Amino acid sequence: MQPSCLLWDVDGTLIDTTALIAESLDMVYRRFYGRTLPPERLRALIGTPLKDQVRIFGDPETFGVSAATVMQAFIHHYETNRHRERILTDVTQLLIAGKRAGIPTGLVTSKNQQELANSLPRLGIADYIDVAITADDVTRPKPDPEGIQMALHRLQIPQAQWPQVVYIGDTVHDMRAAHAAGVRPVAVLWGAGPPELLAAQNPERLCATPQELKAYLFPPQIE
Repeated sequence: MQPSCLLWDVDGTLIDTTALIAESLDMVYRRFYGRTLPPERLRALIGTPLKDQVRIFGDPETFGVSAATVMQAFIHHYETNRHRERILTDVTQLLIAGKRAGIPTGLVTSKNQQELANSLPRLGIADYIDVAITADDVTRPKPDPEGIQMALHRLQIPQAQWPQVVYIGDTVHDMRAAHAAGVRPVAVLWGAGPPELLAAQNPERLCATPQELKAYLFPPQIE
């Protein structure tokens, strides 16, 4: 059955950003808080909003710095090193193919508006997106379903069709949000989420490669 809508996560799904995000978090934590987290915990924070990531040690004000300052330092470090992010063109082409096939298409990301505005031109998909929901648009970020539900309402997808909506992401947060929204969670294994943790979320499909994702989204027609 053709999906009634395709919704996509961004970091780790459409772009390989895991190492750069973890490095940027490590930098701001050391610089502003004088401490950091083990690599696996830094990686586990990916998929949550930056405004929450900068408060992992408590209110930044207690360290003599504003949350806005820490966030801008993170974004500056990331953008200074943006040449190290890798656009997953095999995956962005699937997003484009879905839109060209007439499937309503959107992004539901934990990036804030500034972060998405920086990244979107590099992705080459702006003309194929009907809606983009960022962390700034919701009061309850993933794993809450608010962002997915907001996208579907803006796309005017009837609620009866939500079980045919596919949400594609790479973290536990994505899978939990999709389940809570009543849509079909599809996990990709090239991002931040460990395969065993993603499998434990009971996604409809685990895709190890873009080719497996393509076969799931666009199965060959039986003559």
